[in-house]
Amino acid sequence: MRDLRPPPGFTVLNRVDLILLCRSDMPALQETACTPGDLGRPSTLSGRSTLRIIEPDMVVRRLMHGGALRHVTGWRFASPGRSLRELEVSLHLASHGVPTPEILAVRIQRQGWFHRIDVITRLVPDSADLLTFLEAPRPDCGDIMLAAGALIRRMHDLGVYHADLHIKNILRDSGGGLWLLDLDKACRFEKVPGFMKRLNLRRFIHSANKWNRRGRIHLCGDWSGRFMDGYHRAS
Repeated sequence: MRDLRPPPGFTVLNRVDLILLCRSDMPALQETACTPGDLGRPSTLSGRSTLRIIEPDMVVRRLMHGGALRHVTGWRFASPGRSLRELEVSLHLASHGVPTPEILAVRIQRQGWFHRIDVITRLVPDSADLLTFLEAPRPDCGDIMLAAGALIRRMHDLGVYHADLHIKNILRDSGGGLWLLDLDKACRFEKVPGFMKRLNLRRFIHSANKWNRRGRIHLCGDWSGRFMDGYHRAS
C-alpha cells in the first residue's frame, strides 16, 4: 500500500496507519485529512445523509459495501483498490468533460487487517440526487430522463462501466446539469462490452421503476422511452 503512485497533480503522504492521496496544491486539506477520526461535520445535504462536510465546500464520503452482507462488512475493505480506481476513472471522465464531482483527496486508514476509506470531493452546490429531486412531480421529467440517457451514453463512449448505476447516483444541479456520482464501483475498458452497456441501462431503469412503484418518486408516462432516446441520440 505504501508504494502508491499518485496521478499528476496529487501527492502521497504516509503516516502511521494512514495514507493520503491529495491534491498537491491543497496543503491545508493535507493537514486536515491527516488528522485521525472522522472529518468534518454531519451533512444536511438532501438525500445524502451519510456524507460529512468540510467547510466551506468539500464533501467526505466513506466507502461502504453494499449487498446482503453490507451490515457485516460495512466500511471494511481488504485493499484500497476501489478508491484508487474511482480516482482514476473520475479524472478520466472529467478530462473529457463528463461532469462528476472533483476528487480532492483519498484517505486510507489501516484498521487491523482492513482499510477504512474516505473520498473527499468538491461540493456541487444547490444539488440533489434524482431520487430526491423526483419526489415531487416535475413537468420536465421527460427532459431530465433524456439528459440522463445522454450522460450514460457519454460515459460508455469513454470506456467506463458503472456497476452501481441507479437514480441515486446521478446528481442534478441548480442549472439542470446532471453529474455522475460514486464511481468506486466503476471501471474502464478500451471499449465497454455491449452486454455490460445493457446491464447498466437495465439497472438504471429498474431502480427508477422500483422507487416509482413505491410512490417515492413521480415519473412521467414515457420516461423510459425518453431515457433511451437520450442514450441513442448522444454521440
